[in-house]
Amino acid sequence: MAHPEFIQFSYGGKTYNIPRPEEFKPKIEDVYAAEITTCIGKTIADKIGWKFADLSLEWGGLPQDQLAVLANMPQQATMTFKAEDGKTYTEDIIRTSVAGAEHRWTDNGVVWWLSVALEVKFINVHN
Repeated sequence: MAHPEFIQFSYGGKTYNIPRPEEFKPKIEDVYAAEITTCIGKTIADKIGWKFADLSLEWGGLPQDQLAVLANMPQQATMTFKAEDGKTYTEDIIRTSVAGAEHRWTDNGVVWWLSVALEVKFINVHN
């Protein structure tokens, strides 16, 4: 189960805990199918479920080993987190990019990278 202060990323048979970004608030969006346009131009569709909206996770800084977890993540992985409703979700994701990490500094022998961002798309649709 995910600790509320961390997000778990799983890939390659391993699980990694990364600190939860301060602004991490995944939004929910409806998923529709069978979209049609009527003869008067109105678009209608059947709601089939919901999913978490694509998002960008942003950290002010991460140590080198945690940045490596994000940078080495394959395009598909699993993300486990506690949402604002208090429930823990394990979602299949597609990593679309890892950005930032242009500046670094060393603190007590630990290399830190500034302004790290990870963009993900959620795959799972829920009823």
